Order: sequence, then C-alpha cells, then structure tokens
Amino acid sequence: MSHAVQAHAPFSHVPLGPGRWITLGPPLGRGSLATVFRGRTEGPYGVSHAVAAKVFDAVASDDRDLAFHVIRRATTRAAMVRHPNVAQMFDLGVECGQTVRTGELVEGITLSALMDKLRSAGVRVSLDLAVFIALEVAEGLAAARRAVDQDGYALQVVHGDLSMRDVLLSIAGEVKVTDFELAEARQISTDVRSLRSVARRCASMSPEVACGEGATAESDVFSVGLILHEMLVGPRFSPRVDGREALGMARDGILEMTGMRSFPDELSAIMVRAMAVDPRDRYADAGQMAFELRRLSLGLGVGDERLFLRELLSKDVEEITVPRTQPAPGRAPPSRRSESELRLSRRDDLPAAARTEPGDTDRPLGFAADDLLDESDLLEDEAPW
Repeated sequence: MSHAVQAHAPFSHVPLGPGRWITLGPPLGRGSLATVFRGRTEGPYGVSHAVAAKVFDAVASDDRDLAFHVIRRATTRAAMVRHPNVAQMFDLGVECGQTVRTGELVEGITLSALMDKLRSAGVRVSLDLAVFIALEVAEGLAAARRAVDQDGYALQVVHGDLSMRDVLLSIAGEVKVTDFELAEARQISTDVRSLRSVARRCASMSPEVACGEGATAESDVFSVGLILHEMLVGPRFSPRVDGREALGMARDGILEMTGMRSFPDELSAIMVRAMAVDPRDRYADAGQMAFELRRLSLGLGVGDERLFLRELLSKDVEEITVPRTQPAPGRAPPSRRSESELRLSRRDDLPAAARTEPGDTDRPLGFAADDLLDESDLLEDEAPW
C-alpha cells in the first residue's frame, strides 16, 4: 500500500553555518505544523549524516520572530535530553523565512498510523505490547523531566501536546517520543481550526490543558494514560463526536466507552490514577508512572517486547502470534476487571452499557513490511490547528 505525500521542498539546501548545510530529500510526511523531509547534513570535511529535516510552515511576517524564538527554545531544550526513548534533536537553520530543524531519523512508523492500520484490519493490541509502549513513552518523558543544561541546571522539560502522532516506532523495535514543547509554536503558526482537527487535538488533552491552563508533568501523565487506554480499548471519542463536543468532554475529563475488555486490577489502577480529572490525584510525573508500569510488567512476566515489535513491523498479520500474558513464576494469576468496571475520570455520567464495535477482535498483530514502512506514515496528514 502506498501513500504519496503531497509535499514539495520549498528549497533544496539550508545553510547551517560556514561550510555546513542540509540537503533536503524526499518528503516523509505532512503534519499540522510542518513538513518532514529525509535530509542529509554535510560539513566542510565531507562528514555526512542522515537526518529528519522538519521544515516549519511559513508564518505572517509579524509573527515570524516570535515563532522562531519558540521553536529555537523548544529545540535547544529538547537537544539537552539524552535517552533511548527520545528522538534526538540536532540543529536549526533558516531559509527563505522558514525555520528548518534537524533531528534523529527514525526509520519506522508513528504509533497513530500503526493504530489506524490495526483498527482498519480489526486487530487489537495485546496487553503486553500496549504496556511496553506506554512504559517506554513514560521513560522518555521522565528523562526529559530530569534533563539538565550545560551548566547543570534542571530544565524540567514537559511535552505539553503528547499524542500518538508524537510516538515513533522504529523497525529496530525502539519507541521514541518527539516534538517536545511545540504546542505554542503550533498556535502561532496556524490560524485555521477545523472541527475535525479540534476533536483530534482534544483526544489527547488533559482537562486542565483543554481549559487553557499551561502544560505540566501531570498533564503529560494524563496523555500517557490516554495513549495506553486507546491502545487497549479504543479512541477516546467516537467518530460521532464533533469538535465542540470533544472540547467539552475533554474539559470534563470524559472518556467514551468504545469497547469491552478485561484487565488486571493493577493495570486498571494505573490507568485510573493517570487519568484522574484532578491533577493532584495523578502521578506527580511520568517517572512515577513508569515505575508502576515496570512493576506491572515484571509481575505479568512480560519480556522484552522490542523483539515482538520488530517482528510486528516486518511480517504479515497471519505470521505473528500475540505474546502470552502470564504471571511470573511463583505468582498467582492477576485478578481481572472488565473495562466497563473502570471508573475513569467522570465517565460514570455516560451510559453504563459498553459494546464491542463491529470487527473489534483479538486477532494477532502484524502488517506486511511494504504497508508499515511506507515513509508517508511518519507524519500523517491532518487539518491544521
């Protein structure tokens, strides 16, 4: 399956300083804020590196300096984060009034694109893999929170706009978080706000952020909880919910009941705490949530899911067997609660009956490599917001 990205480089080379430049290659995808190209940095002595070159959309001249300042600050702070679960940031350049940022080139697919493919095929994510991905995301956020600058001062980086689109899955089985602290740049750089795009953004927002408050470590925790919930249960909002309804539900912390599934009590407790409406009732930061997810993984006997993720990104559906979720040796099987018994946020105000959507099965995971590794899936098309 091929998805051509309708994007063209506005220029082919971007200077980075004396004797250094970026050469833009084919587009990898188009997002609400920028277009990502496969790029190559070159220096005066012939040293070259493959990179992901993000070309930010042009903004009005009155906002250009502010937009660059926001992007530069976010990039400078993110470049201080060194962790296997964070996509590394490298450099900035400016050409024709547009900012270009280089970062680690992750060969693979976004979690959002993977979930879309799985849903279209009627495939559900195994508990093992969902917990592993959520744990890796939480570890990346925790590392950003602990990052220090060159003088040793704590940066306390938060993501602020985390969604499945910001989670990259590499063909090596890695999970990497990208695009830290770009929410303000998105607001400056775009002025078209469709109901569809509002609904998509609200699907990953904590109640306080949806109400206009600044992002915090607790709001990042809420977003990780939402990602875990969506992988195991389904999207936060059904397709019937428009942008206005989604914004209201996001402000109230409501999650629609889109499916029925049984979870260990420990996992249910983690999701309930992560997605509490009041930030004071959540984990204080993603590091605390990662600790609980790690303990859950050990208790369930979950192995290194990088191997399975790597297989998932390289084989066909029918060739993959979902890994068993079994207790560790000497442990009793975990007690289980159905998804309908979870009281997540304020959704007890919703109808009590939950139903399984047509085609919502427990088939094995997997996709042909030529489907999964299409480069256009690195960033999905979306209406600007």
